[in-house]
Amino acid sequence: MNDYISENILNLFHEFVNRFIPTEENLFDIIISNFEYKKVARKEILLEAGKTADKIFFLPEGFARFYHTKKEGTEVTSDFYFAPGFITSFTSLIEQKPSIVNIQAMVKMDVLFIKYKNLMSLYEKEHKVERLGRLLAEQVFITSEKHLLSFLNDTPQERYSWLMNEYPEYVKNIPLHFLASYLGITPESLSRIRNRYTK
Repeated sequence: MNDYISENILNLFHEFVNRFIPTEENLFDIIISNFEYKKVARKEILLEAGKTADKIFFLPEGFARFYHTKKEGTEVTSDFYFAPGFITSFTSLIEQKPSIVNIQAMVKMDVLFIKYKNLMSLYEKEHKVERLGRLLAEQVFITSEKHLLSFLNDTPQERYSWLMNEYPEYVKNIPLHFLASYLGITPESLSRIRNRYTK
C-alpha cells in the first residue's frame, strides 16, 4: 500500500468495511496492506470488455458507468455505481473469464484496488475477510435484483426520480445520452422527463 493515501480515503474505506464486519486495528491493517492506490482520470476505463477482471476497486468517491457495445457499434449503458462501494465485473472476476462489460470512471477520483490473487490469499488466511466477501457478494445480488425489478416494473420517470433523490449531484453530471441509455429511452424523452421534474 502506498503511504500517501489520504486519511480521508482510509477513513471512508474503514467505515464502509465496518458496515459488514467489525475490523479491529490489526485486521484492518492486514486488509489495507493488500490494497493499492490509484488516481483515476475522468473517462478512464477501469475494466475493458474482452479482458478478464483481475482487480476489485473501492470507490470512496465518484461513480462509474458499466456499458457494452452492440455489434453495430452502439454503446448501451447497463448501470451506474455510486460511491462508496466495491466495483468490478463480478461474473468475470469469479469465473476468471473475459468481461462482457466495460467499466468507465465518470469523474476524476482516487480509488483503492486489490488484485484477485491477493484477495484469494486473504480469503485463505482470514476467515473474517472471507465473510466480508460473502456479505459483499450478497449486497451485489440484492442491488442487481432491485435494478432488474425496477427496470421491469417502474416507468422511466420513476427510475429517474429515484436517481435524483438518491444521487442528485452525480445525476446532474451524467451526460444525457448515457442516462437515457441506462433508462432505456431516447435523449428526447429524457429531456421531457427532466423538464417535468424541474418544474
